[in-house]
Amino acid sequence: MIIDRQGRLAGKVSLIDIALILIAIGLIIGLGYRRLAPKAVQIVVSDTKFYVTLVIEPIREFSLNAIHEGDVFYKQHEQQPLGKVLSTRSEPAKEIIKRPDGTPLYVPMEEKYSLYMTLECAGNVTDNGYFVNGNAQISEGGDLIIQSNMVICGARIDTISDSLGG
Repeated sequence: MIIDRQGRLAGKVSLIDIALILIAIGLIIGLGYRRLAPKAVQIVVSDTKFYVTLVIEPIREFSLNAIHEGDVFYKQHEQQPLGKVLSTRSEPAKEIIKRPDGTPLYVPMEEKYSLYMTLECAGNVTDNGYFVNGNAQISEGGDLIIQSNMVICGARIDTISDSLGG
């Protein structure tokens, strides 16, 4: 038999001793987790406005002309707005061509533009970054598919700022 009449496992260790050891291990693991677990993210500023500059490139003139100040943009397939267009600036799009010596040459692309669009967004600013529409984190260098009533396009987040022009 594995357990004898005195409640010892293999005649050597008491079942009560094993239970106490397992409880002690559980308490140690629980305390360790509590001390070493990452702290909960604290909202630094909630329900605040911040400004996101997006770069859309290359974009055709037709799409460029369909974007106006005051337009509302959404992340593709979402119902809540990402932000409202405050300003736009465009310039001819450029592509990189390598010269024979390996150095880059920036050449304008025919009938294509780079659009810089600043959106006024509302959301939360936390220790981990900027969040719009509850839990959608956005960060500089990130890519988004955005849409308005007139266009759908890919955009790269160029800058995010707490103040306009900052």
